[in-house]
Amino acid sequence: MSFINVTPEYGLVVRKDALLERGVSLEKLLVAMKVEAPLDSDDRLISFGPSFGQEALDGLVRELLGLGLQYFDDFFEVVGDYPAWCRFKVGYTAGKE
Repeated sequence: MSFINVTPEYGLVVRKDALLERGVSLEKLLVAMKVEAPLDSDDRLISFGPSFGQEALDGLVRELLGLGLQYFDDFFEVVGDYPAWCRFKVGYTAGKE
C-alpha cells in the first residue's frame, strides 16, 4: 500500500476513482481547488491543502459538491491541531469502499 502526504491544516483528500465515476476531470478539480497542482497524489488518492481556515475549507467543500462529488464517499476533510514536527499520511485500502 502506498501513502500520500496530507496536511491536518484544513486539508482535503479525494479518491481518483470518484473523479471517473462522477465525470470530473483532473483539470476541473484543480480549478475548483484553486491550485495548479495537488499537495500529493498516488494512483488512488489526491490530497490538497493547507487551506486558510475553516471558512476557506468550507468553500472548497462547496466547490467539490458542486462538481457532483459526494462528501465522505468521494472526499473528506483533514483538520486537526498538531505540532509542526508531526506528519500525516493517508493510504487507500482496496475493497473497503
